[in-house]
Amino acid sequence: MSNIPNWVKITVLVISLLLVVGFLAFGWFASSKILSVSMQTVNYDQVIKSISGDNYTISGSVYDHDGIFGGYNDGEKFIGIFEAPTNIDDSSQTSTRKLTSLESTKPSVSDSISLQGNIWLSDPKQALGLDFEDVKYQGPLGQMDAWVIKSDSSSTWTIGVHGIGAPKSEMLRFIKPVIDSGSNMMVINYRNDENNPKSPDGLTHLGGTEWQDLEAAVNYARANGAQTINLYGVSLGGSVVENYLRQSFDVTETNINKVVLDSPALDWKQILTYRIKKDGYPGFGFYPAVTLMKLRGVSVADITTEPEDIAHKTLIIHSADDSTVPQSASKKIAETRPELISFVDFMTGEHTRAWNHDPARYEQLVSDFLKQ
Repeated sequence: MSNIPNWVKITVLVISLLLVVGFLAFGWFASSKILSVSMQTVNYDQVIKSISGDNYTISGSVYDHDGIFGGYNDGEKFIGIFEAPTNIDDSSQTSTRKLTSLESTKPSVSDSISLQGNIWLSDPKQALGLDFEDVKYQGPLGQMDAWVIKSDSSSTWTIGVHGIGAPKSEMLRFIKPVIDSGSNMMVINYRNDENNPKSPDGLTHLGGTEWQDLEAAVNYARANGAQTINLYGVSLGGSVVENYLRQSFDVTETNINKVVLDSPALDWKQILTYRIKKDGYPGFGFYPAVTLMKLRGVSVADITTEPEDIAHKTLIIHSADDSTVPQSASKKIAETRPELISFVDFMTGEHTRAWNHDPARYEQLVSDFLKQ
C-alpha cells in the first residue's frame, strides 16, 4: 500500500464515498416513494366525445380498461354504471361504453367525467340499499371507524380490509357475496386513512404495523357476538390480513375460519423490484431501497408472506394482467399449498378489478367459498 500513489488512494476514497452517498440517496428517495401515504383521488380526466342513445364514446386514460366502471360528474355525483368498452380505438384513445343504472342527469358531449373501478364512492345504503351501522373501534393509535352490515347470522363475521390510500367504499363491490353467504360484514379503516389516526412517522408500513388495527377490529367483532370470523383483504389489505394472521398472539384464541384475498400484496421483494424497474431504474435499486426501508422501520422480509405461513382455507383471486401487483407470487403460493388455497385467475381483471370484469362469477365464487 505504501507504494500506491496518494492520488490513487484519494481517488479510491472519493469514489467509495460517492458510491455510499449515492446508495443512501437513492435508498432514501426510493423508500420515501414506497412508504409515502397518499389518498386515492377522483380525477375527471375522461371526456365524452359522442352519444348515441345509451352508448357513449369516451376518451381518456381508462378508455381500454376492461370491465364495468362507475361514472361520476363534477362534484362526485354518481351518474350510473358504464359497461365494458367496445369499439376500442387506440389511435384516438377512445372506446364506447353503454350507460346503465342511470341515477342522475345524463352527461352531455364534451363533459368531463370520472370513471371509477370502485363503482360506488358512497356507503352501503346509497350504493346497495343495505342498512348499516357506523361504528368506532379502539385501535392502538386511537379510534378507528368501520361499517357493520348485518346478515341473518349474528355469530359469523367477515372483516374487509381495503387497499392503500383507498376509502372503505372500495369494499362496496364485495359486500353482497359476503351477505349472501350468511355472514355479517365489517368494513374497516386503519391508520393513515382519512379521519383516522396517523402513524407516528407518517408512513405506511405495508402491513407491518397496520395489522394491529385489524386485530383491534377482530376484538370488536368478538365483543359484539362474533364466534367465527372470516377475513377479506384487497391489495395491501391482503398484506394486512396475512401479517395479522402471522404476527398476532391472539390468532390462536380467535376462530378464524376462511380468508379471501383479491390481488394481494404478498411477496414484497418481487413487488418492489417490479415497481423500481417499472419506474425506469435498474433492478439492483431494490437493495438501497430495502436497506433504507429497514432503517425506517419496515423490514421487507418480515412483511412478506411465505407459503408455509398459510394456515387457513384461502381463496385468492388475482388476474394475470395485474400491472400493479404481479400475479406470479399469488400463483406460486397457491401451487405450493393446494390443500389450503384455491386460486382463480380472471385473466383480464387488472388490479382489484376481477369483480368489474365479471361481477356474477366473482360473487358466486366468494359466496360459495364462504358457505363451504
